[in-house]
Amino acid sequence: MKWIRLYVTAEGQSERKFAEEVLRPHLATYYIDVRARVVLTNRKLGKRGGIIDYGKIRGDLHRLMQEDPQSDARFTTMIDLYALPNQFPGWTEAKKLTHPQDRISKLEESLKADFPDRRFLPYIQLHEFEALL
Repeated sequence: MKWIRLYVTAEGQSERKFAEEVLRPHLATYYIDVRARVVLTNRKLGKRGGIIDYGKIRGDLHRLMQEDPQSDARFTTMIDLYALPNQFPGWTEAKKLTHPQDRISKLEESLKADFPDRRFLPYIQLHEFEALL
């Protein structure tokens, strides 16, 4: 069986740790190698964590996809709906929706449209991840 590499771009250290300690061992039983990393927020200083503006996550995802162009690589996000920057794709439309899950669907759909790569499946968490711990 051929392994699939799943790159998880996480908002912060808690999400990265969850991907590495919980998702990695579970998905390994399905031949999926989870590779988590935190969003690069300052290239010059090498700082990671938090989504200050959409350009940071967009640039980070774009670089990551270019680094592994193989068809057996997959990419996803693990970011919270809470405090998403207002320039996030689909934000204006999503704000108008009353049901939180509809907002998330709109944002994920818009993020997917910004990365028209079949290997990318965005995920946005409804609640602050740390609140679930």
